[in-house]
Amino acid sequence: MFEPGSRSKQVSTFMLPADEAAFDDALAPAVADLGQWETHDQRARTIKLHDSLPAALHHDRTQAFLRLLNRDGGTTGPLIQYLHTSVVTTDEAVLAATGGRYRATAERPESMSPGRLAFKWFPEDEADCVQRDFVVLVDAAWKALQAVTSPHVETAEGRPLRRYRIGPAAKAWALDRPDPLLHDHALRLRIRLVRRVPDVVSAG
Repeated sequence: MFEPGSRSKQVSTFMLPADEAAFDDALAPAVADLGQWETHDQRARTIKLHDSLPAALHHDRTQAFLRLLNRDGGTTGPLIQYLHTSVVTTDEAVLAATGGRYRATAERPESMSPGRLAFKWFPEDEADCVQRDFVVLVDAAWKALQAVTSPHVETAEGRPLRRYRIGPAAKAWALDRPDPLLHDHALRLRIRLVRRVPDVVSAG
């Protein structure tokens, strides 16, 4: 729900660990001195900083948050949430990389549902330096995501969807299965196949 004064953005993501590593590699140079990934322990009410997104997701296999660094070496300002993709599969490599929590069974066929990259913040509640730097952090995160993923996701009826991105590893996983179920809650999805235009060779 929209809250007066807030700004937000969200993109749904289909990404396997290899895609997450590529995203982190693309993002890291742009945010080296600007932001850092962190995970939250809700029970202990503690925050742990991580050098990379894969390291953060190794610690908390569900989500991680990208935040601005402050002068003391901690974090400050609004959160950019990365929520991981959920995969149900018998693929041993994927199971190993994701901690083996999503094994397919006869009653639960292979499927994939998206995670997300998202934020919501209230600019007027932040200091001027945070307002300025958070915009830079968001821009870097979205550019990195677009660089390593594609928008090749559509509804089961063939309608293209703008707010979904899929990484190469996740796309290969889906295309390697005869009838994979990509879904976002009740919305059934599929990979949009892109036809390559053949090179035109001029005579002479």
